Amino acid sequence: MATSTLSSLFNLLDSRSVNDIASRLGESGQTVSRGLESTTATLINGLSNKSGDTGIMGQIFRLISQTPSDVNLSSLTSAVTGTTPAAGATASLLDASKKLLGFVFGNDQSSVVDAIGRACGLRMSSAASLLSIATPLVMSALGRTVRSGQMTQAQFGDLLASENAAAQSMLPAGLQRQFERTTPRSETTDAGYRPLSIRTYKEERPRSLGWLWLLPALLLIPLFFWLFNRQHVRQVGETLRPSTNLGNFVPRRLPGNVQLNIPSNGMEMRLLNYIQDPNVDLNRVTWFDFDRLLFNTDSATLRPESQEQLRNIAAILRAYPNVNVKVGGYTDNTGDAQHNLQLSQDRADSVVAQLVALGIAPNRLEAQGYGSQFPVADNATAEGRAMNRRISMRVTQK
Repeated sequence: MATSTLSSLFNLLDSRSVNDIASRLGESGQTVSRGLESTTATLINGLSNKSGDTGIMGQIFRLISQTPSDVNLSSLTSAVTGTTPAAGATASLLDASKKLLGFVFGNDQSSVVDAIGRACGLRMSSAASLLSIATPLVMSALGRTVRSGQMTQAQFGDLLASENAAAQSMLPAGLQRQFERTTPRSETTDAGYRPLSIRTYKEERPRSLGWLWLLPALLLIPLFFWLFNRQHVRQVGETLRPSTNLGNFVPRRLPGNVQLNIPSNGMEMRLLNYIQDPNVDLNRVTWFDFDRLLFNTDSATLRPESQEQLRNIAAILRAYPNVNVKVGGYTDNTGDAQHNLQLSQDRADSVVAQLVALGIAPNRLEAQGYGSQFPVADNATAEGRAMNRRISMRVTQK
C-alpha cells in the first residue's frame, strides 16, 4: 500500500515474515500477502468510517496515541497463532487491538472476517488471525505518525481520510458497498473530505405521483418477507421442538474467578459439565448443539444475536486452556448437496473465526462441514429439517 504512514508497516511484512505467517496458518504465502493487504485496507476504511463520530473517534485517537512505536512481529504472530502465549507488551497490544476492533466494527466483525476470507480465498480462522495480526501493526504505524506530527484529533481524522483513499482499491468486494462514501453535506468536514458511513443514501429524485399504484404491492412485501422467514430462516442451532427449554439463567464460576450467567439447560452448561467431570472420557460421539446461534439466510454471516453464546464459549475455553474442540456444521437435505456441504463448512469456519477473534488460539480449534450427513431428525418434516440445520461442538482434548 503506497501511503506514507503504512509504508513502514509493510516494510515489516517482507516475504520471509509473510511466509512464516502462512506456514503457521497453513495457507499459501501469496494468499496471506493478499489477505494482509485486504485486512489492512478494511481496517483503515473502518477507522475512516468513524471520523464523523467524535465520541468514538476520541476513544480511538487515545488508544492509537498510546500504542508503542515498535512491534515484535514474531512474538505477535506466535501469540495470535497460538504457538506461544501472549505476555508482556504483546499481550497489552493484543488487548488494545481488540478494543479498537470493537470500536471500529462492533458486532459486524464476523461479517468483516467473512468478506476478507471470501475475497482472498482464506479459511475463516486464517482471516480472523490476519485481522488480529494486522490491527496492532496498523495501530503502531498510525500511533507513530500521530506522535511525530503532534497531531490533534481533527488532524488524525484528516490522516485517515488520506490513507483511506489508497485503501479503497484493496477493499474486499463484499465490503466496498458497505463502506461506501456518503454524500450528505451536513457530514462534510472542514478538511474537505466526507467520512465513510455504513449507511447508504439513495439519490433524491423528482417527486411524482406515478408510483402510487405500487403502494398496495409494497405493503405486502413485509408480509411475504415474514412468511419466507418463517419457512426458510430457521437458523443453525435453532430447534422447533416444543419441549425445548433452556431453563433459567444461573451463575457459574470458572477458573480465574470468571463468572458466567448461562441457561441451566443450555449448551454452555452441558459443555461445562462435560469438561469438568473427570469421570467422563473423551469420545467421538458426544456433540453439543449450539442453541442460540443465528445466521443470515443461506449465508455464513453470524447475526449479532449470536454473540452472547459465542462469548460464553470463548470464556469457557479461556478458563480451560488444555481443552481443544471441533466445530461441526450441518444442513438439511433440501437443495444442492454440494452447496449444502460448502455452506456447512463456511458456517463452521465462521464460528471458529469468531472464537479466534474472541481470543482463542486457532490451533485449539477445528472446523468441518458435513452438509446433510448425520441427520438427527426426519428431513421429511419442517420440524425435522430445522433440527438438522445446526452447528455442534465436540471436545477433542481436555
